[in-house]
Amino acid sequence: MRSRRSCRAFDPSKAVSRDDLLKIVEAGRLSPSGCNSQPWKFIVVDSPEAKAKLCDAIVVGNGMTGAPWRDQVSAFIIFVEQEAKVMPSVVAHYKNPQRFAPGDIGMACMNMCHEAYSLGLDTCMIGMNDQSKMEEYFGIPQGHDVRLVLAVGYAAEPDAPVNKVRKPFDEVCSFNKW
Repeated sequence: MRSRRSCRAFDPSKAVSRDDLLKIVEAGRLSPSGCNSQPWKFIVVDSPEAKAKLCDAIVVGNGMTGAPWRDQVSAFIIFVEQEAKVMPSVVAHYKNPQRFAPGDIGMACMNMCHEAYSLGLDTCMIGMNDQSKMEEYFGIPQGHDVRLVLAVGYAAEPDAPVNKVRKPFDEVCSFNKW
């Protein structure tokens, strides 16, 4: 946990193997989800043509992007939210069958990040995207929101020190009351 990082400088000369990408997706596929709904579809993007489209689709508005380094990345995984099939009592209580889907997708993504790290790879979660371009470029049906994109590759500086800046423990944790 202390050494995994969100990488923002990838080595474009090193490709991630399909075998490693499949291991990473398998880690996401095996992730827990509310009512075992598995409300996700993962689209692996690793061909040069598809990566160029993805690099365009993660730019929004007037050129704003969360990934100015996107052209260095070996592969991406798109996380598309699917319909969650949950117990009727969950729907009755929350009035929203998708109540747990964002958290479920987050757990799947984090499992993928840890699997990638165990394989010697680095990752970065990208939250910005142009939904209409994602639909057009990757055949995603309307109404299926892209929740995030995971960049996967080899760090340009694999031995760079990791400096995690986090809130103090007592600010984020308490026991038995607020």
